[in-house]
Amino acid sequence: MNELANRDDTRRHEDSIDVQGLDRLIHSHAGHLDADEDYWFRLRGHNLNPLVDASGSLLGMVVRVRQLDRLDDIDRLYRQVVDEIAAIEIELTEQGYDRPTLLAYRYVLCSFIDEAVMSTDWGQQSQWAGHSLLTRFHNETWGGEKVFSILARLRQEPRRYRDLLSFIYLCLCLGFEGRYKVMPHGREEYEQMLRELGDQLSSLDDPVEDSLTHPLDNVLVAARRKGDGMPLWGIFALFALAVAAIYTGFSWSLEEQADQVGVLLERIIN
Repeated sequence: MNELANRDDTRRHEDSIDVQGLDRLIHSHAGHLDADEDYWFRLRGHNLNPLVDASGSLLGMVVRVRQLDRLDDIDRLYRQVVDEIAAIEIELTEQGYDRPTLLAYRYVLCSFIDEAVMSTDWGQQSQWAGHSLLTRFHNETWGGEKVFSILARLRQEPRRYRDLLSFIYLCLCLGFEGRYKVMPHGREEYEQMLRELGDQLSSLDDPVEDSLTHPLDNVLVAARRKGDGMPLWGIFALFALAVAAIYTGFSWSLEEQADQVGVLLERIIN
């Protein structure tokens, strides 16, 4: 991995980004997996959160990396991921994100990818372990503790850092565990923390009108309507009475005419 380290020191990756590199990387190894359209992240989405949208390709790569039994060209994977992270940082800077937010974002993203790679047998035996993304961008070897320190700080100002909190929440949902992976009862604490973060993010959403969340409580009951109009059943009742009256009138008239005709016939016969 010395070759990678020397290469990183001699050039700025953002100056020589291979635009199609990551796309080829992500999908060139798809043949090792079952074809599943849910894992294809070729196109940029239209997420309301630019931090999530910008990292979509890398998040999709992490999903696939965990399922690979082997990866022959891990150096190529490393270079292309580094290029993609550099490109994302430039893009988000142009969108107006401040430097502290981008540093925290990049730290979490690098930690997430590193953990995914190192969770595989081939990753542990590769040169990635000696020169991780976190080492490349932040000169640190493990972010499993610091990520949650960052998270705790961001949660103190949830509205200001809502995009970043949502991105971290997504990484957690996709399997990033960090320190919780090595803690006793870590899984229980991890799930509790995840629920609390999800609840906090949900509380930031605009309130939904009560008539939409509890529709049955807002239905106007017929008995509560203004009572100066005739109910529908009354209209049908009057209609039925009118029909019955007309029928009775016609019936009586026909019987009377039949009696008169009978009298005339008797006179003619007699």
